[in-house]
Amino acid sequence: MSIIGQGLFLQGLGFQNVIFQLENLGFYDFILPFLLAFAIIFGVLNYINIFKDQRGLQALVALVIGFAATRFPIYSDFLAIISPKLGIGLTILLILVILMGLFIPEGAQAIMGWIMIGVAVVIALVIFGQTYSAFGGFYGGYLNTDLIGWIIIIGLLIGVIVAVVVGNSAGKGAPSRKLGAFFGDVGKALKGS
Repeated sequence: MSIIGQGLFLQGLGFQNVIFQLENLGFYDFILPFLLAFAIIFGVLNYINIFKDQRGLQALVALVIGFAATRFPIYSDFLAIISPKLGIGLTILLILVILMGLFIPEGAQAIMGWIMIGVAVVIALVIFGQTYSAFGGFYGGYLNTDLIGWIIIIGLLIGVIVAVVVGNSAGKGAPSRKLGAFFGDVGKALKGS
């Protein structure tokens, strides 16, 4: 086949077509959820070291649990619903960390770190609330969007109260030097110093 013939053959094979072919083969419904479950289970088993150094046994257990998880369509549906929302939430957090590292002075980054943790918790609650709504409420109907909103408001109120009390009682030292150092390092890395 000549170069022109190869070019004509590959002309109909665009990136979108490859994605659609993978979808038709069940790549997103079976293979990716299986790999995610396998990786998480294998990582947890490796971390807790329950089987000592028997990596083959850890892989076998992770393989069985991965296949068992993908047998039920609710697992794949859950991942299909939560993955885009989780990607958006992580993008928002990454943008906030970059902006905070660029524009917030080093002394105030410890407090901003706690604010970032609060933002992350709110984003997580919103993601789980939307996922819950997409599934039609599979927790027996006790949890609805109004209740999630009230939980977020009460959590933020408790967080502000704790921040004020800890800020007043700390006096000389910052309550979170490690978190401030982390965000300070992020800021230095972004500024190139």
